[in-house]
Amino acid sequence: MMAALFGFGGSFISLLISKWMAKMATGAHVIEVPSNMTERWLVDTVKRQADKAGIGMPEVAMYDAPKSMPSRPAGTANNALVAVSTGLLQNMTQEEAEAVLGHEITHVANGDMVTLTLIQGVLNTFVIFLSRVVGYIVDRVLLRNERGYGLGSC
Repeated sequence: MMAALFGFGGSFISLLISKWMAKMATGAHVIEVPSNMTERWLVDTVKRQADKAGIGMPEVAMYDAPKSMPSRPAGTANNALVAVSTGLLQNMTQEEAEAVLGHEITHVANGDMVTLTLIQGVLNTFVIFLSRVVGYIVDRVLLRNERGYGLGSC
């Protein structure tokens, strides 16, 4: 039970702070009010695709990166973030960039971040549980510790 609590707890905390982490890791700034034609196109494109996918409007952000970095979806279906690199917008045509945005909106609409959180929770649970089993075996069999917890069970 403790392995599941810690395994899933960590995964859900990660999901809850994923938008904040994506913004901090990339230095992305959320586009509240578009200040140029590129930002206007980006917000309008995400809005149109979100409406078509039947999800709420995600936060739209841009971050400075010279390479064509894929956009980064974060959050849940109706509380998402789509962050796009400046390199992606500079190095791709609008049609190509729109296809990348559509791909990311599909991740949001399908709930892929939540699915990955659940998978990570299961994986974490097994890793924590199995590490305890291996620690017990190391203590009892290899180190022959018969009293209390030893080096392998820490």
